[in-house]
Amino acid sequence: MRLRNALTLAAAYLAAAGAVQAAPAAPDLDALVTYETRQVTAAGVLRTEIWKERLIRRGDAVWTERVLPSQAHAAHAHESSAEHAGHKHFNFDSAARWVRRDATGQTQLQYVDREHRMVVSVPQAEYGAVGFDGRWDAAAHIVPPSVIEHMPVQASAGRDGTWHVEKGSGWSHRVLWSDARQVALRVESSRGDGSFKRVVTVVPVAAQATLPWQGAGSYTQKEYDDFMD
Repeated sequence: MRLRNALTLAAAYLAAAGAVQAAPAAPDLDALVTYETRQVTAAGVLRTEIWKERLIRRGDAVWTERVLPSQAHAAHAHESSAEHAGHKHFNFDSAARWVRRDATGQTQLQYVDREHRMVVSVPQAEYGAVGFDGRWDAAAHIVPPSVIEHMPVQASAGRDGTWHVEKGSGWSHRVLWSDARQVALRVESSRGDGSFKRVVTVVPVAAQATLPWQGAGSYTQKEYDDFMD
């Protein structure tokens, strides 16, 4: 499962939120999202993982793309091409995720490799294989509005939004929700025993003049099954 979808707050509250609801119309959003996870494994190893993504929301389309540091580009350059020789390969972790909602409310999922000019469509039956929970509202809002509605209000943060807090089943969740932007600006999730903590921070940035999916129609179009052995 992709790290960015592991133990998401949306999944943790899916039962409490009830049936999946269509997310309301939301304003355009460009943001930098930082994920930081600290976990103590059964072997006693403290594992820290930090990564960033660029998020763009326009109407019924949400684009998320990993922001790769220079070290990641260097590591990629040192990979041996022999690793994938004769093997069909697509890196869903490094590709951009393009989630859209059609007129009937159905979710469409595609991954875009802009370097190799390739678009891969993923059917609903394979969402789990690529670490997608199937919820457009979670992709668009970080935490679905239907989940926020079930979380008690803790305090106002002024213009930044409102803190919502929920505790139960050994977990604690705090969400700084912005009504104006219709997005969770900060999500803090932790286990009561201290073995796991995750913080998601959303920082709005200036909108780009050119949307990253423009021109994707001219890319090579593939299906998920094309990469099955």
